[in-house]
Formats: sequence, C-alpha cells, structure tokens
Amino acid sequence: MAGNENVQVNTEATEVKEAAVPEKAVPKAPRIGKRKSTVQLQINFITLIPILLMGVLFALIGMEMFQSSAIEEMFNLLRGTAVMASEHFSNPEGNLHLEGGELIFDDERISDEQYYLDRIKAAYNIEVSIIYGNNRILTTLKDESGKSMKGTVVADSRIVTEVFKGNIVSTQENMIARERYLCVYVPLLGRNNICGMIEATISLRQFHQTNMRFYIYIILLTLLTAGITFLMISFFSRGLIRRLAVIRDYLEELVTKQTAEQEMNPLVYRHNDEIATLANHATSIATSLKNVMGSDPLTGLYNRRAGRQHLKELWEHSHKDYTVFSIVIGDLDFFKNVNDQYGHDVGDSVLTGVADILKKHTENDAFAVRWGGEEFLMGFTAARDETYEIVKSISKDIKRQTFFSSDRKPFHMSMTFGIASFAGQENIDDVIKLADNNLYEGKRKGRDCIVS
Repeated sequence: MAGNENVQVNTEATEVKEAAVPEKAVPKAPRIGKRKSTVQLQINFITLIPILLMGVLFALIGMEMFQSSAIEEMFNLLRGTAVMASEHFSNPEGNLHLEGGELIFDDERISDEQYYLDRIKAAYNIEVSIIYGNNRILTTLKDESGKSMKGTVVADSRIVTEVFKGNIVSTQENMIARERYLCVYVPLLGRNNICGMIEATISLRQFHQTNMRFYIYIILLTLLTAGITFLMISFFSRGLIRRLAVIRDYLEELVTKQTAEQEMNPLVYRHNDEIATLANHATSIATSLKNVMGSDPLTGLYNRRAGRQHLKELWEHSHKDYTVFSIVIGDLDFFKNVNDQYGHDVGDSVLTGVADILKKHTENDAFAVRWGGEEFLMGFTAARDETYEIVKSISKDIKRQTFFSSDRKPFHMSMTFGIASFAGQENIDDVIKLADNNLYEGKRKGRDCIVS
C-alpha cells in the first residue's frame, strides 16, 4: 500500500532587454574622462548582471528544490506517524463499532485513547485523527476558536473510497476548516476488514512558517555572493573578468545540473586575490548544497535521495564492467523501546553511534545510507559471501558498543540484516526488495541475525 505525490514546478524565464542610450555631445577633454568611466561601467554591467540574474535563479531554484524536498520529507513523517497510530489502534481480532456516539473496539472505548493522540502531537507537532466512515471520532484538530473538530467530516469522498480499498492516500489539496493541509490517510484494521482510517496532517501555513528561516538563509547567501562579486568587479580590468566568467559558469552549471560534482577551473586561482576567494566561496556553496541535499543531518550518512543516486551508479557500473555487488539493509532491534524508555535524545545518540560503525566499515568501495528511521542501507562492490563476513563484523561491533541513558545507565543494541546480491535482476529495486525481504525474514526469526 502506498500513496503517490506528484509535485510539479513551473518555472517562467523572464528576458530583460536593454536599449542603448545615445551619448550627448560634449567637449573633447571631458568626453575622454567620461569614456573611461563608461567603459568601467560597461565592464561592471557585462559581468555583474549575468551573475546577479544567475544568483536570483539559484535562489529561486534552491528554494523550490528545498520546498519540494521538505514536502517529501514531511509526507514521509506524516505517513510514518499515521502508520504508527494505525498499528496502535488496529485490532485484527476486534470489532470496531459505534455505540451511543462512542467508538468501541469490542469492549474497549477508543475515546479513552485521546491522550495517545495528544502525545503524538506533542512529540511531532502533527495533528492526528481517528476517522470512522468519514467522521472524525477523535482528533487533535481545533478550529480558530480553539474548539475541538471532533465530529467533523472528511469532505473528499475519493479519499475515503481509496483508503477503504486498502491504499495509503497522501494529498496536499485537502481543505480542513477553510485551510489547506498536507494529509496522509492510512487504513484502520478490524476483524478481516478495514473499519476506519487514521489521518495525520499539518497545515501548509504552519509548514511554511517552520521552513521560513531556510528561505531567508538562501536569499541572504545569494545577496552576499552578489555583493562580493560586485566589489571585485569594481577594481579589476577586462582581463580579470575572464576569471569571474569562469566562476559564473561554475555556478550556472551548479544551478542547471543541480549537482556539486563539477570542479572549479584552476584559472581562477592564478592569483591569490579576491577572485580566488570568491571561487572558494562558490565551491563552499556547492559543498554546502551537496551536504544539505545528500546528507542525513543527524548521522552524517547519505540520505535516501543521495543513496538512490549511489545505488544507480552502482547498478550502472555493474552492467558496464560485468561486476558483482551486494546490498545490505539493517534495522536496529527494538529501537522504539529506546525512544520510549530513555527519550529521543538517547535514541539519536544510538543512531549516530551505529552510523559511526557503518562509516568505519564502508570506507573503501562501499557506502552507507540512512534509509529511514532506524533502518540503514549499505552498498558493497563484493559478492554475497564477502559481504556476509563484513556484515558479521558490523554486527559484532554494534553489539560490543556501549550506549548510555540520560542517567548514565549502560545498555547495548543489536541489529538485524538482510543481504541481496545482484544476480541478473531487471532493476536495482528488485535487489533492494530482495534485501528488504531477507531483513523481515530475520525479524521473523527473532532478530539479531543476518539473512542472505
């Protein structure tokens, strides 16, 4: 079961045309001085305007890319929250029904579980509702006056229809109390059927307010770059502008290709001056952009998006050179218990500790990805047997690692792994799916094992 979200970005390019203004006749001596001043202005405009336009384009595309990525990550958080709540309330052996206006699973009143929804909201700042039919029976949503929206309905019947078919529905077009929301709906399971759904949602207004400081950062970074460029142009001649054009081309490639893999032309480092400094700033921006787009902020590992790119390269290299590779997916055992018992700060320290171990074992011809939550993916240019031995070492290191609670009580963790090697599958997703299936086979066997 999966929901699909399609984000379309329409970019309009605006072409600016400038008309030459005829120069008024003046006496000879002043005209010479004016010509020198005009040439300098022309050099500034010829070089500065394209860089400013490119900076604006970089800022717009950067903000659009960040917003798309942020929406995608928010949908992942909403989906995970809704699935977690669905697992909490679902009861395959129970019978969900209304009795006297109360939602009841067999003899258990669901209304007594409002505290659970409030805890989710407090932890993730996400609104959660239990829906029976299309009515919100329990909810953390409140209207403008602060009144609970319990009893309100899901207006879009298509959402209800799709969820009761067993699908997870994600939408950013949903209107609740005249306000637009990002929403994810997950089926709620009763005895042999779908008897309701869980709604996880956040208002677009709140979402944009949360991300506003990142938009401001991009704009300020663009303005800073443009300002430095303008000062450098003011003091240099036409010959030096060639070096500025190199930087302009570098940034243009960064914006259009949306990658930070290109290298700066050594020409700009011919002199140890402001232009070389600007080049360093540009490469720093590229590195920062690469880190923001490609790294998990907590663990420092590749995030899922960058991991997908590395998996694609691994697949292409294997087909080109007829080499073998293996994919490993690992999941920390009973990690939820750590968060519940010790808190999320301790849980984060466990994730960073495990990430450090994975980094140590993936330094050569391998990579590690935080695939989601407490789940990690690794790629190795090695056959299954060799990969199995590496994973054994990883598993031992994790179990030997001592973690500490907030009151310095030591505890240990273990991890379950699934391994899959390329064996003629049609695409990389087939290999990932096989590794994932092996992981869940390991969980069924009792965890703390390696299945290949």
